[in-house]
Amino acid sequence: MSKQKAQGTKHESWLVNRLKDAGYKAKRLAEGGTRDEGDVEVFLHNGRWVMEAKARSSLNVQKILGAARAKAEAAAGEPVPVAVVWKRLVRVPGLQVRQPVANERVVVCMSMEDFVSLIQKEEVRDEQLP
Repeated sequence: MSKQKAQGTKHESWLVNRLKDAGYKAKRLAEGGTRDEGDVEVFLHNGRWVMEAKARSSLNVQKILGAARAKAEAAAGEPVPVAVVWKRLVRVPGLQVRQPVANERVVVCMSMEDFVSLIQKEEVRDEQLP
């Protein structure tokens, strides 16, 4: 297994464990072929989500998010909310392995529509404010 592949697998496993620790049903998805939907499946209050996990130094977020959505929806045959979970890695002098950026170790990127769908049942609506 290549170093990049091992790094990706480790990030996917970390993501699944983090979601499970938070009380959500999550699992890694099988890769490859026409049924490749993404890296991780998680069930949230508003339904099933597919997540694409990336561990790399740079990322074109819109391009990766669009590709992840197209892949997930093609495999599922219907719209699927998706998110890209990115661990940005940087070179550190003296170390051969890239290290995560301090503080914002992992970020989640999603469309505004998916974000609104996610928070709709959780947030207090304007009409409920005093």
